[in-house]
Amino acid sequence: MSKPFEKVHTRRLAALAACCVLLFLAASVRTFQFQIVQGEGFRKQVEKSTAAVVSVSAARGEIVDRNGIPFTRNKAAFSVEIDHIFLRKQKQNQARLDNDALNATLLKLMSTFEQMGEEWIDNLPISQTAPYTFIDTEESALQRLRSKLEVETYATPEDCLYWIYLEGGIKKYQNKSGKCTHCGEKFDDCTFIGYSEEDSRKLAGVRYQMMLMDFSRYNNRFTFAEDIGAETVALLKELSEEYPGVTISEKAIRTYVSGDVASHLLGKVGPIYAENYDEYVTQKGYPANAIIGISGIERAFEEELRGKNGKMTVSLNSKGDVVSVEESVAPIAGNTIQLTLDYNLQKAVQQILAEYIESYNKANVDKHETKAAAIVVLDVKTGGMLACVSYPYFDINDYINRYSSVAQAEGNPAFNRALNGIYRPGSSFKPLIAAAGMAEGIISPESEIECVGRYMYYAPTYTPSCLNDGHRPGSMQTVTSSLWHSCNIFYFETGCLLTIEKMNHYANMFGFAVPTGLEISNALGYLNTREDENWQEGNVIQEAIGQLNTGVTPLQMAIEAMTLANKGTRYESHLLKAVLSNDTTQVIREQEPVVASQFTLTEEQFKAIADGMVLVGNSIPSPNQLTDLGYPVAVKTGTPQVTKETFNHAFISFAPAYEPEIAVACIMEDGGNSHHMLQKILLAYEQSKKGLPFEMEPDTSDPGTSPGNSSSPDGSVQSNPSGSSENTASETSALSEPEGTNSSEGITSE
Repeated sequence: MSKPFEKVHTRRLAALAACCVLLFLAASVRTFQFQIVQGEGFRKQVEKSTAAVVSVSAARGEIVDRNGIPFTRNKAAFSVEIDHIFLRKQKQNQARLDNDALNATLLKLMSTFEQMGEEWIDNLPISQTAPYTFIDTEESALQRLRSKLEVETYATPEDCLYWIYLEGGIKKYQNKSGKCTHCGEKFDDCTFIGYSEEDSRKLAGVRYQMMLMDFSRYNNRFTFAEDIGAETVALLKELSEEYPGVTISEKAIRTYVSGDVASHLLGKVGPIYAENYDEYVTQKGYPANAIIGISGIERAFEEELRGKNGKMTVSLNSKGDVVSVEESVAPIAGNTIQLTLDYNLQKAVQQILAEYIESYNKANVDKHETKAAAIVVLDVKTGGMLACVSYPYFDINDYINRYSSVAQAEGNPAFNRALNGIYRPGSSFKPLIAAAGMAEGIISPESEIECVGRYMYYAPTYTPSCLNDGHRPGSMQTVTSSLWHSCNIFYFETGCLLTIEKMNHYANMFGFAVPTGLEISNALGYLNTREDENWQEGNVIQEAIGQLNTGVTPLQMAIEAMTLANKGTRYESHLLKAVLSNDTTQVIREQEPVVASQFTLTEEQFKAIADGMVLVGNSIPSPNQLTDLGYPVAVKTGTPQVTKETFNHAFISFAPAYEPEIAVACIMEDGGNSHHMLQKILLAYEQSKKGLPFEMEPDTSDPGTSPGNSSSPDGSVQSNPSGSSENTASETSALSEPEGTNSSEGITSE
């Protein structure tokens, strides 16, 4: 009986042994597959614990003129960045940085930069040394500082530094629990590393910038310095272990190659600050550390210029070591913005204006001296801005890198008078009144109004007069002769018949006190209204000659000339000609002219105005005469009053007079005969159409010795119905608010 049992048992053991062999072989094969064939992949999977997606900045689109001449460039340069991922964190809170370690790294980095002659970014608007003061910088920078630190407007520079020192662990302060606020340890046990006053201020500048950028594991790249030299790059890479978290990146940075040409318009780029965080980061999805356009053209066309950032995935293991870096989405460069501006014309007009002012001041040493002026040139057919000049000028690079030196310079160069200076237009406003009167049927090209010398409608309390230059009391004036002689009586009467409401309606149609359409900031100005605190009926005739509460910008004056040239059609002014691809090979979209308002001037009505303005243009004497250009030029000058003793000088113009192409306007503060520049401006325009720069010839003309000595019989006597013969100008010589009551005292002005 035992033999069968033993036989069965032996078979089972053999089967079990075979199974074990098979299992062993399978395990061996699987182990070989795991360890040898797929071992590297599994090792990486085990080591990977986190993956951070880092934004890769796209190159910003360039800004060029109508002919492709660049105002900006993008330069490949090295930047020093600090990566939050690789910085030491606090033991008790891995979300917060170890301030001591970070500050030590920053000081070592600053020391290296100083040895290499490099600069780092420090936008803290507080002086570098004690006694600390707020730097005279853009007001927005001081507002941003107070807002970020949550301090009141009366907070001192020391107050602001206190909170930065506290936040950055730069100095230790005891809290109510008796613990050191920078590290959380008991105050007496804290082994805080002290810093000198000089080093503390240096650290504060960088740590404040980190605060503005919300530097954190979510916004993990901070730019410490830009455009550093190759020797510094080599040194930092060689000693990389001594600078934990510090990385070198090569990226395109913005450079401005036009110097002082169009510097008032270009604007600048900068980081996203707290006040713009929601707009750009929350709503538009920008990375928090993105560079954006913060003013001027850079801001107006931000969407087209910015491009699309790429993405780079950085994988880390559980130890925090980088395992891999992969570019998942390639960046796409921004589009090119082609402006309506003509670089050659802009540069020429700036030179023409600067040389004229120098010549004028030299001839008027003991009398009048102008320190500021503005000129605007528009394309009559489209409303495109061909040139926009605000004097004095500044280099855009100084504005970006040394703003306080620009802001504090004589004449306040940073203020754009062409777009935001508000001035009385004086008699340059009269063509508008003539057009309004004819459009309403109140006067016609043949209408005659007697110049009675002194206007008696408001007698005896208010009897403003006319200078009667080129004509005598009792002479009959038409639209044409009234513009030629700048007869106040003609416009007093026309203004009364129109009423203030009708004058303002047409002033709006000509672009005054309404939006112009320009893509960058520009002032609205204002007109006389019955709601004015100093309103009296005499204000009606003051507006008719561009005085009292009539406040306009040089841009709006150019728009007036453009609207006249177009016989009542006003286009929106604009700077954009086209959006081009980054390599400029494709036109993505072109800016079409936009009609802003429209009324009709007949050919006969237009000719009556143009004829009078051509007579003014023809009167400009040699060597600045317009009669040799080969076409007639329409001009109307004005000498608006600023104070009892000071007057600005203004002119509007369009040319050729009967087939207009461009409109020009100018305001010269406390100056005279500014229309004597017009010949050179028109010659420069002719050259610009050929794509050529304008070669200036030595100025041998006599700019005159007083604001009112124009060779044309253009001038008048008027009084201020507000009763104040003096209206003090603001710091930029812009129009101040008038006040007072009616007076019959005459004041020389045009």
